[in-house]
Amino acid sequence: MRKTIGKDIIPLLISAILVIISIGITLFTDYTLNYKHYIGIGLIGISSLLYFKNKKLFVYFFGLTLILGIVNLIDIYYSNIIFGIGPIKFNPIFLTLLIIFLVLNKELLNKLFPEKKLTEKDLAERNTQKENLIKNSELKFQSKTESELKNIADKKSGYVNEAKIASNNILQNKYVL
Repeated sequence: MRKTIGKDIIPLLISAILVIISIGITLFTDYTLNYKHYIGIGLIGISSLLYFKNKKLFVYFFGLTLILGIVNLIDIYYSNIIFGIGPIKFNPIFLTLLIIFLVLNKELLNKLFPEKKLTEKDLAERNTQKENLIKNSELKFQSKTESELKNIADKKSGYVNEAKIASNNILQNKYVL
């Protein structure tokens, strides 16, 4: 089975380019890297290996790496660019990378985190709640006039569906549409 490189590698490539730029600048200038940079470089390296070895694990690991970068726990660029809201500091480079990562890996993320499917029990509970809401609305609307009930039952009225159903039920039973 041959693995192909897709567009989902773009955020990883951007990260690798930023790491290479940072290493190059520190080699040829007097800039120095700190522990955040070394941790970031290590995590990007591990993410690169995981991209080719285990895509599923790559998504988790690289996503976590980007989140660590957003909250300024790691860094990959020689210049530390951050903005803050009060005491909380964010790194816009990692934020941008995370947005690109989520957009390009949407299909894989949907497979890894599928929507919760409703069980029969959940559906039965929802139907029971809906029936109770309709019955409560019917009790409230018993004293309403025919024109008020028709206004409530109108599709364009601002009432919830249960209220519309209840007013229709009353109209059918009381006024025989």
